[in-house]
Amino acid sequence: MTHSSAPHQASAIPLLSLGQGLLLTGNAMLISVNGLTGLLLAPDVRIATLPVTCFVLGGALSTLPMSLLMQRRGRAFGFALGCLAAVIGAMLTALAVSRGSFWLLCLGTFIIGFYNAAGQYLRFAAVDLSAPGKQARAISLVLAGGLFGAFLGPALSRATIDLASHRYLATYLSMIGLVLLFLLVTRLVRFPALPERPAVRQSGQLTSLLNRPGFWLAVASSAGAWATMNLLMTASPLAMQACAYPFSDASWALQWHMVGMYAPMLFSGWLIERLGSRMAIGIGIVCISACAGVALTGTSVAHFVVALGLLGVGWALMFTGGSALLTLQYSPEQKGLAQGIHDTLMFSAMVLSSLLAGRAATLEGWHGLQWAALGLMTALMVLLLMIGPRLRAGR
Repeated sequence: MTHSSAPHQASAIPLLSLGQGLLLTGNAMLISVNGLTGLLLAPDVRIATLPVTCFVLGGALSTLPMSLLMQRRGRAFGFALGCLAAVIGAMLTALAVSRGSFWLLCLGTFIIGFYNAAGQYLRFAAVDLSAPGKQARAISLVLAGGLFGAFLGPALSRATIDLASHRYLATYLSMIGLVLLFLLVTRLVRFPALPERPAVRQSGQLTSLLNRPGFWLAVASSAGAWATMNLLMTASPLAMQACAYPFSDASWALQWHMVGMYAPMLFSGWLIERLGSRMAIGIGIVCISACAGVALTGTSVAHFVVALGLLGVGWALMFTGGSALLTLQYSPEQKGLAQGIHDTLMFSAMVLSSLLAGRAATLEGWHGLQWAALGLMTALMVLLLMIGPRLRAGR
């Protein structure tokens, strides 16, 4: 991949990192309240986490079109379009809460998912602006901006949960302010000029991409990390409610989970540059396995906090490792296709996992989810050991 067209802008990575922080602030707020709002409005408790699923489904369906659109129209256009979707979605979710409409809540969170899909490309925008050999560090530094959201998101959810006439109404409305700030930040970044697109057959690009074992390992790592993280993170507030813990305890546990997610980003790029993507992915698998082990040993607040912290660290290493490995798998012409397919499969795995999260409304279901996570991590470790040795040529 060439970087000669990237403009010199020392503030680009810090700005993208700030954008990531704003994106994750909104995501943390939604994570804190979506399942609980669903539980409040759902006609049946078994579909209480459907708004969470709709949020992820919106991302899954829009991420490939968004990637191809960004390759054709530029990053700034894609980010602006995502912001428009978020404002519309936030207004719909607020209206849903005020009217007590569960299905309108699902529609609103589905549309907000378009914004989250666009925001995921902040890390690849950093790759576009980074020097050769520094892509992993650029990805990790941008993702480290999530630390900002780790503290501000839960704090905002606690401050706004009962601020309006209806519970959770102000939380959804506050998304609009965050989205407008995100738009401002991304408009300040000077993205590389769009290269002329050569006449290359799309089918040939796709076949070449799908024949790379490194591409599939990157997808499996990122999708496995997000599926497990989304499953256990979404389930945690429900499990803590089943234990009769107050909302403040669940918000506290989620805050430390997000610290676990984004604090490792400060050094994960450096780790990948020295040890390689495969080692980072392997360490991440071990951390998520340890998370499930802790969760199976008890249900005190401390157990939830430690388990969610380990879950965050494991996700950070697997996701950064998978994203960094992906950047080695495609040519510039395949960039939009590769990044779009990678994130589409990642979001699709999240959709499936969020459908299972409602089982955590009972403690038996919560324990079952931990065993499912352990099974998935075992399968990923086997895949890593099988494909890993075939990647020594940089593939």
